[in-house]
Amino acid sequence: MNGTAVHHAREREFALLPPAVATPAREHAGSAVARTLAVLRAMRELGPGAHPLAVIAEQAELPAPTTHRYLRALAREAAVEQRGPRGHYALTETPHRSTHLVDEVTDTKVGQTSPALRAELVTLQSRTGQVSLLYAPLLVGASLRFCTERAVGAHAAALRSAAPEELRLVWSAPLDHDAAGLAILACLEGAQAPGTRLDRIREQGYAIGPSPLQGWDSVAAPLWRGAVVAGSVALLAPQSRLRSAVARSRCVHALMDTAALMSGQLTRSGVRRAC
Repeated sequence: MNGTAVHHAREREFALLPPAVATPAREHAGSAVARTLAVLRAMRELGPGAHPLAVIAEQAELPAPTTHRYLRALAREAAVEQRGPRGHYALTETPHRSTHLVDEVTDTKVGQTSPALRAELVTLQSRTGQVSLLYAPLLVGASLRFCTERAVGAHAAALRSAAPEELRLVWSAPLDHDAAGLAILACLEGAQAPGTRLDRIREQGYAIGPSPLQGWDSVAAPLWRGAVVAGSVALLAPQSRLRSAVARSRCVHALMDTAALMSGQLTRSGVRRAC
């Protein structure tokens, strides 16, 4: 598929569903995910320790009341904590805290996935006929994975009819919730997931299991930037489709090919930035 065809295919597809993150957080996006990440990025940029609400709001380029609302929500999720003088907040320390947050998979701003990665995701969707998704880790507090890009093909109507709570978990969920998160979790040093054999995922190179959508399964593989896990790429497929060993094998092979290509692009991108 040439670049023009990929571009047009993506335009047709995203006309059916709104983007997971519509605009960069620094442009005051209406997306709750974008505003949440604007607050988290601001706190990361401010550095270690507790910071006043007004300073965080200014750094995030959001109104103070909005920033306060999202800080309270993040505190409930154990991603930040109130510390020091009243109205001061700090990032919660965790064993796998990422210093790059979403920058491992996205370019420099939320929702700005590189054209090369978008093209690979659309190609994966075309090759398998299933929903393909790109995930980034958010490794602060209660570690999450969230969708930064997707290619749905002919499945837009099926996704529209899904329960809102199920869809919410497709876009954002704890790392131990499904294959997309477990593929990342298995690559984090010292990570554990009760009841899940992370060693098997490490051995196979991918995770497979039920997705948040009822009647659908998910298979996912980690993405690497050099020796650092940068996210995951996943396929969502109806369970009836993956019951066939042949179909399941084809999906896994296509997914692994895509993960290798994306990891190579991420690694080369990291090298170029370091030069």
